[in-house]
Amino acid sequence: MRPLPWAVGILNWLCNYQMVKTSTSGSPSTVVAEGANGPTTIAAEKILMERNIMVIPDLFANAGGVTVSYFEWLKNLNHVSYGRLTWKHEEDSNNHLLDSVQRSLEAKFSGGRAGSIPITATPAFSARIAGASEKDIVNSGLEYTMERSAKQIMRAVREYNLGLDLRTAAYVCALQKIYTVYLAAGITL
Repeated sequence: MRPLPWAVGILNWLCNYQMVKTSTSGSPSTVVAEGANGPTTIAAEKILMERNIMVIPDLFANAGGVTVSYFEWLKNLNHVSYGRLTWKHEEDSNNHLLDSVQRSLEAKFSGGRAGSIPITATPAFSARIAGASEKDIVNSGLEYTMERSAKQIMRAVREYNLGLDLRTAAYVCALQKIYTVYLAAGITL
């Protein structure tokens, strides 16, 4: 069984070796995600961009692991697991939501007779009523962070007319964040 064309390129760059100028010619990929640190040389990246192959830079592609490590560090600093302070509140809020829907429907359609229109949670909602697990919270935070970062990178691509150069856009975003922190701290360059 032959691998899918896009999978060949993804797998090539997920390995810990460097993508060099001579190894770019046979790739059928249209998107390359760098899974290693610095796997694509400048010459190889230039060729990939000339061939309209988008390179998702290691700076972004590897950020998920760093982000989750940061969440773990925060949790360890506070000695409190994620969600421990909000689980009961979430459970009560979700139950109040179901009760509110039931009362509204009963008031509208059954003259206010309590229990005449029972509202029950779907299995998926029931699983969430008690609040998110630590894994759910970490995944949600990671998804939010990565989506926000991807949008910032794409905004920089458009603002500076960078085409497929996501690496430069990612560096622009990183430098803007550093500048903002320095400015807020009163550090001038």
